[in-house]
Amino acid sequence: MATNAVQKQLLTRDDAISILLASLLGSAPKGTSVLYSLIEENEKLFSFLAALEDEDSDHLHKPVDRYRIEIDRVSGEMGPIVLISLSRDQIADVIFRGTGQHLSEYARFNDGALSISYKVSVVEDPQVEYVVQLRHHGDVASMNAIMQFVSMSVNPGILPVPEVYPTGDERERQQKNRMGVQTTRFIPGVLASEVYPSMPHKDKLILVRKLALAFDALWRLPLPEKRLIGELKATHENDAIRFYVGPDRHYSLGGPFESVADYLRAKVCGSLDLFRKQNGIDEYKDRYLQRVADFVETGMLNIPDVVEQIPVVPMHSDMGLHNIIISSTKSPHIMGVIDWEFCASAPYASVDRLIEVLFRRWSPNGHGEEYPCADELRQAFWDAIPDWKTWNDSEATKVFLEWFRFATFMKAEPLHEYLNVDKETWWSENVRITESFLDKYHCIEVRHLSQPCKY
Repeated sequence: MATNAVQKQLLTRDDAISILLASLLGSAPKGTSVLYSLIEENEKLFSFLAALEDEDSDHLHKPVDRYRIEIDRVSGEMGPIVLISLSRDQIADVIFRGTGQHLSEYARFNDGALSISYKVSVVEDPQVEYVVQLRHHGDVASMNAIMQFVSMSVNPGILPVPEVYPTGDERERQQKNRMGVQTTRFIPGVLASEVYPSMPHKDKLILVRKLALAFDALWRLPLPEKRLIGELKATHENDAIRFYVGPDRHYSLGGPFESVADYLRAKVCGSLDLFRKQNGIDEYKDRYLQRVADFVETGMLNIPDVVEQIPVVPMHSDMGLHNIIISSTKSPHIMGVIDWEFCASAPYASVDRLIEVLFRRWSPNGHGEEYPCADELRQAFWDAIPDWKTWNDSEATKVFLEWFRFATFMKAEPLHEYLNVDKETWWSENVRITESFLDKYHCIEVRHLSQPCKY
């Protein structure tokens, strides 16, 4: 009983995040936002990676300092704010062990989502450059193995992957330091996300066809014999690369899941938890939170069996335009696909939003205005991969996307002051999807006895 009493006093993750945000934003200038990610959680502390960003800053071209901050789970006290970086000696050691070459120059480079990057040149060949990244999300040893497998298995003209330079002890070092270090070949070019919105339509058509072939190439790679849904990981065994599937970390869903229905239930339950925590949408919550919660708490027993027919495939879970480098001179040409922190064994349509962003402008509500001739762009994408176009028109995929999009859009985003739009317009897609889904499925669920959500 005493142990239980102590456990109840421990800070929750939400408590720790509140302390982190209050402390960092308390003395920050107006317009500053906090980017944070949980590095470690145990019975004693929460450890976060955090950065302060000015909303007007050009963080894509000016790297932002990243810090490690620990919060004691018992006292609630925040430890010192520690800058995270690699020294020149550390970078030189990583480069030598990975490439056998000697460091010449290095400089901070464009960061990914809370990764810390350095662009490196070497003495032996000034024309060759590398990127050294501190990573806390991805399992670097697994990332290296997956990227090597893709490079060996897929035509680089279809899906080019940066060359990686393993040091052999990535896993041990990452376990010890709680952050991994990955070295890759620098890929020249520009991020597709920066230039795609202003591309001529004819160039968009070329690029979406090429991206369709890249998705197809990944989806066709072999998976472990037993079909599981979760994070796809890899390891070297006897000069071969072996894949296995673990719990989902990208969205913290748990698993791995043996059925598509169980995966969808976990996705919906996770989204409901985020919906409950979302701030700035009180009017929307008043209309939908209780209805959605009532539906979810029935246990979602009636997910149609047809969803089990959808192909479960390997995928880069974040293969969006922000992780695709294209030529700065021949813009529709793909130079490399980067940031392989999260790979998955999952239903192919679970990258729906990554594909949909090819047809509409980015918006913080997840449903921006469609590009001119968006239907032509969609047709070009799916016509390039006719086997998947057939699946995309199937009943299995249509039903899967009903549930997946419900999970995606049940939680609305707050309307920012700078946006010249009314709330009904801003939330229109959330309303459309949530209303149509509940009208179709909730009337079925209420016939069943209430069953708590177990996912």
